[in-house]
Amino acid sequence: MEYKIIPYMKKLEEGIQLFNQTEYEKAIIVLSEFLLSNPNHADGLFYRGICLRKVNRFNESIEDFNAILIKLPDEPTLLCERAISLFKNQQINLALNDLDRAVILDSKNPFRYTSRAFIRANIDIDGAISDYQKAIELDPSDEIAYNNLGLLQEQRGNYKEAKKSFDKSNQIIGYEPENRLDSSASKVLEEKIDTEKLNTWNIVKGVFTSSKIRNEYFGYIVNFFKN
Repeated sequence: MEYKIIPYMKKLEEGIQLFNQTEYEKAIIVLSEFLLSNPNHADGLFYRGICLRKVNRFNESIEDFNAILIKLPDEPTLLCERAISLFKNQQINLALNDLDRAVILDSKNPFRYTSRAFIRANIDIDGAISDYQKAIELDPSDEIAYNNLGLLQEQRGNYKEAKKSFDKSNQIIGYEPENRLDSSASKVLEEKIDTEKLNTWNIVKGVFTSSKIRNEYFGYIVNFFKN
């Protein structure tokens, strides 16, 4: 038996495809057309909310996440997304309120702690360090958490601990500074990161930097939302 796609759903699919292609402005137009006839559709609001944030329309992005959270107030993923938009809109305390709630609701998920740590580091370095340590406890293979933890430990003057964190991050990604010029290993690494900018990675990595986390996250979203 064949199932036909409802015509208005094609607009949603087109909008999501544009989102995946990073055509955010175009995606906003298509998703807005879809939402005219489906104003409360969670998928449409979710993807438009992210696209709006990508083009620095933060207030509108927050409004889209507000609309979904009316229906799904205890969904930690939505709280994290709104928190990122709030943070971009320089509303750090409100962002942290959402992330605190997300951690309570999903306390076994390391991504909740890394998300909060990334924003928390702006006003509470010790709290951010604690969050990265908890994330690593839950996922010892998270190279980004080790990298960011090391940078914060450096800021606190804990250079010995910072080196341990950097070394662990390097170990996970297969980066060996002393062997950097060694043929094949160097070529593989250069495709992955810019080795010339490294102490370890030399910058704080934000949410969704890890492709593994990003792919798992959006796979979860596709399965989660229903109209």
